[in-house]
Amino acid sequence: MIERAKEIAQSVHGPLKDKKHYPYMSHIFDVAKRVSHLGEKYEVVAWLHDAIEDAEPVDFKKKVTAQIEVGFDEEIVLAVKAISKNPGEDYFADYLPRLKLNSIATQVKIADASHNLSKAHLLNQIDEIPLQEELRSKYIKVLDELGVDGKSCEKPLEHKDGKWLIKE
Repeated sequence: MIERAKEIAQSVHGPLKDKKHYPYMSHIFDVAKRVSHLGEKYEVVAWLHDAIEDAEPVDFKKKVTAQIEVGFDEEIVLAVKAISKNPGEDYFADYLPRLKLNSIATQVKIADASHNLSKAHLLNQIDEIPLQEELRSKYIKVLDELGVDGKSCEKPLEHKDGKWLIKE
């Protein structure tokens, strides 16, 4: 099950880079690692957590959605759909309340937001500071909304050998 989820994630995110030009798949890997202790279903949802949202164009998004619907059980499908933000959905008024109704999606989102918060410090060029502050504020608020202390989740990361590691 995990291998199938990794293959779908790779097909969507393989060549993508994040805002600082790190491989996007290393983000997906880190989120999956953060929830792996909760069980296989959590890890599968982590591998797929951005797949529907990021799949473009529309035909590819439909294909990815179908692969998820056919390839995984209902609990996983519902969690992936819960963690996928819908177009036009307000993040705090609509998306997070809907996501919180699914316990697997909630735990994966906590891992996702913690990862994103923990690499915000990398946006450290003078022109990036406003974005860094905006993202830190957003992800602390997200984590607080999900029932954890957002500030305590910030553990600065560094990217080494293709993986995100807590900065020493």
